[in-house]
Order: sequence, then structure tokens, then C-alpha cells
Amino acid sequence: MSTDQVTVAQYLKIRLEELGCEHIFGVAGNYSAALLNTISEDPESTIKISGNTNEINAGHCADGYARMSGKIAPVCVTYGVGAFSLLNPVAGSFVEHNRVLVLNGAPTYSDQKRQRVEGLLYSHMTGDEKSNIDAYRSVTVAAEQIKNASQAPAKIDAVLTAIISEGRPGYLEFYEDVWRKKCNAPCNKIELQPHIGEVDETQKAVAATIDLIKQRGNPILWGGIEIQRKQLQQKFQSLIEQTNTPFMTSILAKSVLPESHEMFRGVYNGKATPQSTRDLFDNAGCRIALGVWNTSKNLGGTSSWSTGMVMANNEGVKVGHHIDSDGNEVSTQYFPNVILEDFIDLLSAQISNIEFKRHQSTMSPLMQSVPAGCAQQLTYDSFFSGIDHYLREEHCVVVDAGFPLLGAQNLKINHSDGFVSAAAWLSIGYSVPASLGVKFAKPAKRPLVFVGDGAFQETCQAVSGHNYYNTNNVVFVLDNGIYGIEQMLVNPNPFRTGDDKVHYETRPQQNDVYDYNKLNKWSYEKIVDMVGGRGAVINTNAELQQVLIEIDNNPNDNYVVRVMLNQTNIPQSIAYRTQTLGEDEQKDSVPVDITEQTDYSCD
Repeated sequence: MSTDQVTVAQYLKIRLEELGCEHIFGVAGNYSAALLNTISEDPESTIKISGNTNEINAGHCADGYARMSGKIAPVCVTYGVGAFSLLNPVAGSFVEHNRVLVLNGAPTYSDQKRQRVEGLLYSHMTGDEKSNIDAYRSVTVAAEQIKNASQAPAKIDAVLTAIISEGRPGYLEFYEDVWRKKCNAPCNKIELQPHIGEVDETQKAVAATIDLIKQRGNPILWGGIEIQRKQLQQKFQSLIEQTNTPFMTSILAKSVLPESHEMFRGVYNGKATPQSTRDLFDNAGCRIALGVWNTSKNLGGTSSWSTGMVMANNEGVKVGHHIDSDGNEVSTQYFPNVILEDFIDLLSAQISNIEFKRHQSTMSPLMQSVPAGCAQQLTYDSFFSGIDHYLREEHCVVVDAGFPLLGAQNLKINHSDGFVSAAAWLSIGYSVPASLGVKFAKPAKRPLVFVGDGAFQETCQAVSGHNYYNTNNVVFVLDNGIYGIEQMLVNPNPFRTGDDKVHYETRPQQNDVYDYNKLNKWSYEKIVDMVGGRGAVINTNAELQQVLIEIDNNPNDNYVVRVMLNQTNIPQSIAYRTQTLGEDEQKDSVPVDITEQTDYSCD
């Protein structure tokens, strides 16, 4: 045991530097001032304090940094008011497996004691000493309160170890008077123990998968986000090339490998998938999903228990109904404690020894080309077609939930890790602050952000950080004046055209966009007049080309570009929903050909 003494703040700083931490995000508060001072007063510290405009933006920024760097992203907030605001982004990081560390500065021990004894509430207290930590227990892999210095080393190390090992957020709450007290200095580096799977279960899972491939043939490999999170891209690519098997990705894992790869066949997103890609997926003899999560957005209505499906994720493997090597019929099986890397390694070793029928397919164009000089009004599809032709390796696409994600899902990303979206948690407004974290993680990249107007109104203050930190981020605000995806879910009738449009007489409000889904109109491009940067407004495809040239001519400047769209224009990928019933529609009020109940699992 070390006999050297350091303050608790110094201990945490040493551990974060040891783990390669480069930034600490958040909103400054007096309860954590001792930590921030400890970092800022050390000219040799590798950690930069990168403050944000509010806690939600700080959390999304930390998430963007963590998912692109693979490192721990600390975010420091104030007890109560800051911690509760941060909860939503941290929940997203938990769901999507990103290494965010919450540092919550709390009132002193004496303040907490006076509250218990006298009922005296200090700033930001609720009266429940465990209110903050209890709120975070469900969205972190480890959560600790540090009430005295002697506890600090063990608790700090335990939470940091859990974050690294599990790849998910952790939580540390420090009473304010603990920061400056002494504790034992670190004597050894944190030892990280990798998860070890069961060899027998791995062998059984691979054997069942091989039987399925031999029986059904024509496999498709379906890459999921665990391939990126666990740094298995090279092994995934080797399996593809070794077997000459086409592959797709989930929407969350888009660009896990370069989409210029000759075996890439698109992003599978259920009913929102282009028909050629969907046909290839649906008609495959078997689908081998590696690291694809069971989320509604990934599966898009597809059952992970279906015949001909293998799902290897979350340290387990599901193999669908098949005939084994002895000719016996086998129901769907689940093999627990199988590490994805081990599964890929053994599958790669054994699949080369078998013969199976392979897919003969080519990649169909997914974007409709639009003439560059076209003076027609922009649509979602024409806008993203223009962007598709513009994208280069220097760009990193950061996309928000809703129509922007549906419009951007078929962009061709020709380099790995070039597409970022919170496609499982789907918190609107994520993209604008997350792009700052992406820029910190990948300084050579120029983030291109695609965000709806309603989502932009949630987190637009993050543009201030784009300018303050001298980034060249470009934000495209897709302005249709409404919460489009929300309207589509409850009542798609306003988006129907021609003979498909229904005229509701008894409920006329269903003929138009609901008032509560309409947005207050902002001049989005003018936010830069307040916080810095360049702004532009575009209405036509020709103007899109002009602004892209301008953006290239100003490679060091941040931008906000307002993209004017018709209120009821929608991406083609979501058009299928106009042929189904919304939540508010009644079957006896619609034509006979619009009677299928909407599958909300596709959202």
C-alpha cells in the first residue's frame, strides 16, 4: 500500500489521466470547484475542462466523445439541479453502451447532517440524501457516494473499473468537503479483467450456426454496434472476405465498416429499408447478426427468434429453428456466456471447412440523383441526395432522431465510424451537442449535423460551444415547421396525397397537422449572430450546391444552415406509414386499402 498522500480531487485526476481522459465536460458549480481547480491549476495535466451551456448538452457532448474515442468521458455537474437534468443523456449512454462518468458535487457532510437533524434544506437538496444516487442506479453499471476520504480510492477505482469493463456509464457523488481531504495515493494501475465466456457454450453456438448455414445456405452477415464498441471491425471484415458473404448493418451500426466495401448491401431498418435491400435481407437463407441489439429501430418488426436467424449479442447467442448435423429438428436455442469476439473467431475458423450456397447479389443505388443546378424546392430526398454526392472522408455525419435519421440512413459513408446517431435511445436534440464531443474525439473530421427544427429548439445553445471551441461543425436544420415524426405516429393523414388522402368529417382535426405538433417559427440561421459562426438559408437544390461550395471555401468556420422544407414533405423511407393507420385513426373511417394497423415497433 502506498504511504504517499494526495487529496481526493488529485486521486481522481490521477486515475482519469492514467485512463487517457482528455476532456471533462459539464457545467461549473461550487460543490465541485475543488476538482476543477485541481485540474486547471496543473499545467501538465492532460485533461482539459470543456464546459457546456447546460447539463443536457454536456451529457450528449460527453456521449459523442465517448462513443467516438472509446475513452471515459467525465461530465461534472452540481447536485440536484444539475444531476437531474443530466439524467436523460446518461440514460441514452447506458442504453447505447458509452463510457460516460457522472461526477456529482454534493453538499458537505455537515450540511447533510443538519438536514437530517434540523430539517434545514440547503441549495439543491430534496431532503432525501440518496435522491441523486438512487436516480442514477438504473442507468449506470456502478454508483457510489463518497462521504469521507478513506473511502475514496476503493470507490473511485471500483466505478472506473466497472465503466471500462462494461462499456457503460458510472456515477460518483462527492460531498463537497471531501475533495480537499487526503487519502492514499494510487500505488498500482487499475487492473481491467476482460469478460471470459464459456468454451462449451461457444462451441455449441458455433456448431448450431454452422448447421443452420449448411442447411439453409445463402447467408447474410448483419453487423451491429457491438462490432464497433468492442473494436471487432477487422475481425468482422475478415469473416466477410474469407467467406465472400454480403453484409448489411443495423442503423445504429451504420458505417461500422466502409460502405464502399464490395460486399456491402445496405442498412437494414425494417419497413423503412429500401425495397432492394429489404428483399435481399428477407430472402436470405439465413441471417447471421453479429452484435446487433434487440431494439425496435434495429429490428424494424423482424423477430429475433425467427427461423433462419442467428443473434449473437449481449454475451449470448440465439440460433433459430434448424436441422442439426444428425438430421434432427432443433427448436430455437439460446447459448449464454458467449463472448462475441470468441464466437466470431471460432465461426471464422470452422466456416472455412464447409460448403454452402452463397448469395449472388449486387448493390443497388439507394439515393435518387438530383441535377445539381435544379431550381426545384428542396425535399428530404433531394436534400440527402445532394449531401450523398458531397460527402468526403473528412466528414463525420451526426444525425438526429426522426425524419433526419430516416432521410440520412442511405447516405453512402465510405469510411468506417463516419456516421453517428442515437438510434436506440432516440432523444431529440442529441446531434447538435454530440457533434462537439465527436469533434473533440476526432479533431481532423468536420462534423455535418442533420437535425429537425423541433430537435434543434431543444439543444440549440450547443452552437455556442461550436464557435467557442473554434470548431468547423456544420449544422443543417431541416425546417418543416412541425414535429413530423410525432404527427406521423399518431395520424399520418396530413402526409397522404391524392386518392390516399382521407377526408374526416366527424373529426376534421385529423385532416391537418395537429396544432400541438406545430412549432414556433425561428430564424435558425440567425443564432450565429448571437453566438458566432456563419448562417445561411436554402430553399432549392441549386442553393444547396451553392452553400456547400461556400462551406468548403470556409473550412475553419462553424455553420448553421436552415433548410426550408414543405410542412408535409416526408422522406421516402417513411412513406409506407401513410398506408397504415395512425394511433388516432379509426378503421371504419378509412378506405378499405388503408386497414393495416401500424407496426409501432419500427419507430
